[in-house]
Amino acid sequence: MVLTKEWVVKRLPKRPKNAHKGTFGKVLVIAGSEHYPGAAYLSSSACYRIGAGLVVLATESSVKIIVARQLPEVTFLSLGEVIGKIDKYDVLLLGPGLGQKEKAVDLVSRLLTKELPKVVIDGDGLNILSKIGGWWDKLDKEVVLTPHPGEMTRLTGKSVDEIQTDRVNVVQYFAKKWKKIVVLKGANTIIVSPAGQVLISPFANPVLATAGTGDILAGVIAGLLAQGLNAFDAACVGVYIHGLAGDRIRERTGDAGALASELLPILPQVIKDLVNKTEHRIS
Repeated sequence: MVLTKEWVVKRLPKRPKNAHKGTFGKVLVIAGSEHYPGAAYLSSSACYRIGAGLVVLATESSVKIIVARQLPEVTFLSLGEVIGKIDKYDVLLLGPGLGQKEKAVDLVSRLLTKELPKVVIDGDGLNILSKIGGWWDKLDKEVVLTPHPGEMTRLTGKSVDEIQTDRVNVVQYFAKKWKKIVVLKGANTIIVSPAGQVLISPFANPVLATAGTGDILAGVIAGLLAQGLNAFDAACVGVYIHGLAGDRIRERTGDAGALASELLPILPQVIKDLVNKTEHRIS
């Protein structure tokens, strides 16, 4: 089934007038590293832009300085505090730009021994998981994995060609095996539940084939989870909104030259249009 606007609109999170920031959930983002500070900024910003109430970023000290200048709304946690405070959050977003150094691998391994909230795992979080035997049995079912084909290759041992020529069947097999929701990114992104339910994005947009857009998608899904959507719905709604935002940028810039960060201010405008059940062109 192809995702439709009508399907998505029915599942958008409610925004009651008497809400406070706790109403819309607390997200802990573990992201960024010396070489990828932007991933921390993009993923944290996306959580806020999609409507999360509070976003806390756990990252390296050098990354904190960069993100604090760009996103004063985010608060910070040291990486050493994560294990002791993980139970204070509604959602964990793990992996964008985290790197695969020993410190990151150790943190992910320790997290697998803890009772976790709902989890979205992206980027280097997936790369680290691929090196841990039986990782899927160490995570609860309310987990969304967001691999691109290369990361899916590392997780499954299959080649990119094997995955891309039979995307639906491959993802269905592993979503069932792992008991996880799998979002295989790319043109017409596929979302599959452990029960085998498949939804396919209607968007195939070269604007989204640029560094950082995956960090934003992970943040969007995490932010929707924080607002109370179940994991499958959050993944599907997030993919649709992200794709629609990409189409809006494409209307302005054409197929090339857009930056991932340009998606961020468009996300709430897309939601507004969906809530109004109209498709306004954003000028």
